[in-house]
Amino acid sequence: MSDSGFSRVRRRLVLATGAGLCSTLVKRADADEKTDTPEARLRELLSERRSLRLFRGTEHVEATYWTADGGYNRDEYLNVCWLMRDLQADRVFPMNRGLLDVLCGVQAWLLRTGVTAPLRIHSGYRTPKTNRQTEGAALDSRHLVGRAVDISVAGVSNLKLAGMASVLGRGGTGFYPGRNFVHVDTGDERIWVDRPRKS
Repeated sequence: MSDSGFSRVRRRLVLATGAGLCSTLVKRADADEKTDTPEARLRELLSERRSLRLFRGTEHVEATYWTADGGYNRDEYLNVCWLMRDLQADRVFPMNRGLLDVLCGVQAWLLRTGVTAPLRIHSGYRTPKTNRQTEGAALDSRHLVGRAVDISVAGVSNLKLAGMASVLGRGGTGFYPGRNFVHVDTGDERIWVDRPRKS
């Protein structure tokens, strides 16, 4: 996708979110592309602490994995990695910290708009075997190297969630109409919308 095509898709996703903070960030991004980068947006949201509230099935994690005063907290980081493990293989992998920062930014943004629901993790790290058994998974999926996660949030449309992840993203955002999650990764910067599958 060309840079202009990428920008058009991103703007459509962002405008569809309807969040007040989102429109503020978009206006600033349009006014000054060079100084209002995803890194700057994340720094604004994550300057003091980086905390995540996650759940997956019956498991819940509330972890502050970084603070301005103390830096990274290894135990809290490992708790997040445990929740994002490959459930089928029961394997844990060190998740990319930049990916966690994007999730934290999305959650902090949602909190500013009154959404307190935790992020639901649908898929985090995948072993090669699990990835091969996952319908529609890319052979070189970033899930294989702890750089991708599939998420949803109760009460938040996937379109809105995809727009937020795209604005704050450090990589790819995948939106799947008719499915129950949004893909977020820290690979190449890109956005895609998967067509609904015919039944």
